[in-house]
Amino acid sequence: MQLETLKGIVPACLATLAPQESIYCEHGIMLYKDSTVGVGRKTIQSGGTFGAVKRSTVGGIPFFLAEFTGPGSVAFSRDGVGEIRDITLAPGEVLDVAEGSLLCAENRIPYDMFYVSGTHRPGRMVGFWMDRLTGPGSIALHGFGNVISMTLAPQEKVTCDYGALLFKSGSVQAKSLNLPFGGGLLGHLEAYEVLELIGPGKVALQSIDPKKPHT
Repeated sequence: MQLETLKGIVPACLATLAPQESIYCEHGIMLYKDSTVGVGRKTIQSGGTFGAVKRSTVGGIPFFLAEFTGPGSVAFSRDGVGEIRDITLAPGEVLDVAEGSLLCAENRIPYDMFYVSGTHRPGRMVGFWMDRLTGPGSIALHGFGNVISMTLAPQEKVTCDYGALLFKSGSVQAKSLNLPFGGGLLGHLEAYEVLELIGPGKVALQSIDPKKPHT
């Protein structure tokens, strides 16, 4: 499988597949494909039917994944400006990807997902889902806006807006917390919900929160 980035204001990823090679993606992000490329359905096994329904209703993620089988080419695109990152995962390497960011992944890459809990304050952050992908294999991600990459040392921390996280290594911990605006009761009541990322591992942030409206 070959992945090529088609650059532009809204970039796309072009995947070229040999016979019997296949990839998967979220349903509804295909831009175009060759007539020789077959289309199928890949059921999400993790968490069973109840887990998939919960993720679809609460997280807004499709109930199933779309699968494309070569030979031929197929292109994928997200609805937003940004950058595409092609990543090759080593055997056993785990990458956690923010929901709504995966463009495509080789079919041999196991797919899982998990939920990052929010702070549970009334009217505050309720959490979000992340895709968990395990190598070996190649994947393509869409980062909204500009993508900023860094590597955290063991126990090194970085704090970010929860919508800024694009991906992290499986070894990086992510937990939500309240960041007070100054001291006193008022500062705690007006606390800002953020993510704390704790190394070791790789982290990539995106400069646009895809869930917030933009003008």
